Amino acid sequence: MINVLIVDDNRTRVEVVVGEISKAGLSPFVNLVVCESADEARLELSAKFDLLILDVVLPKKVDSTPHPTNSMALLNDICGAKKKFIRPTLIIGLTANVEELDNYKAEFLRSVTVVLDGSLYSSDWKYSIMGSIKSLLDSQLKVIQKETDKLLITVHGIRTYGKWQQELKENLNKYSRDFNSVDFKYGFFDIFSFSLPYLRNRKAISIARRIASVLDSSADKDIYIVAHSYGTYILSKALELCGSEVKICSVILCGSPLKHSHDIEHIIQRSEITINECGTRDGILVLARCFLLGLGDAGRVGFTREHTSSFMNRWHKGGHSHYFDDKGTPNFYQRFWLPLMATGEKPISHDDREPYLTEDVVDIGIKFLTVLKPILYGFGFYFLVKFFVGLVVG
Repeated sequence: MINVLIVDDNRTRVEVVVGEISKAGLSPFVNLVVCESADEARLELSAKFDLLILDVVLPKKVDSTPHPTNSMALLNDICGAKKKFIRPTLIIGLTANVEELDNYKAEFLRSVTVVLDGSLYSSDWKYSIMGSIKSLLDSQLKVIQKETDKLLITVHGIRTYGKWQQELKENLNKYSRDFNSVDFKYGFFDIFSFSLPYLRNRKAISIARRIASVLDSSADKDIYIVAHSYGTYILSKALELCGSEVKICSVILCGSPLKHSHDIEHIIQRSEITINECGTRDGILVLARCFLLGLGDAGRVGFTREHTSSFMNRWHKGGHSHYFDDKGTPNFYQRFWLPLMATGEKPISHDDREPYLTEDVVDIGIKFLTVLKPILYGFGFYFLVKFFVGLVVG
């Protein structure tokens, strides 16, 4: 993630820059701050920015008269050794006023990297800015790649072959080519076996042992994990099996069929940040909670625990597998996961939940079926035993 500060009262020009960043798919990797005056910029420049885009003709305060002396005063504050402001890594001067550009270009060049003609009739300036942003991002990623040895572990769910694992890896490699990855696959696991606790646990433990083995042998690496659906169930068991020296940078759970009351403390303690992605329209998890023993819908309603610096639930409008849709630019994992994994950016909270008219009825119905579930299973088991006893006696 690079930090970019635009100080420009020309809103149309600012919108062009924002649009170009979005079009290039770089929005998840660029933290953009916009100011319209020199005084606004001074409030921001106590933080470190990688790039400053500065209008040559700028107002001192919002809606006051723009003048180059305001920009020059700001530059002097930024570059002055005794001032409290932090000089950005790269400074680009920008103006649509050609006369002012000629008058102040030499003075500006003492403090900035380049001054561009920012006329809206020209495209050169925006290409230069985008080139600078891409160059800064590439440099940051190269430093990260040299300093760290990263490992991505992915675990897919049932009734799938985990095609998203390869797609996620390819997208990540665009930004961090030295990322090693291990995709845990176990073939197509049918819904019947999944619904029986004994078969479900047996399968989970066999895969969990493989994951724990990889984690133990990679304890010296920066580890990132993404698990979907049944994969979150498997991962929970794997992190109970691996050695105490294993530490993880981030764990991302999505579409989890674990109960919302499930104890995930063993996951949180091992990871710097654990994120539980929830689909508010995940009907599959509603069925799991209502009809399958030992399962719930933590990937829909979230885990019941406080949000801290090391854990958060995030709620999104979508179903069980919407995390891997290619819709939108950027798509879901480009927006929410790649910045965390590629540049170590801190995750942002997100909540798309909205109340709806029949919410109380739906919630009561789900809770009623959840309570009724073991009773139904008990009756089913009783009649099944009675049936087989009848066959033997008969």
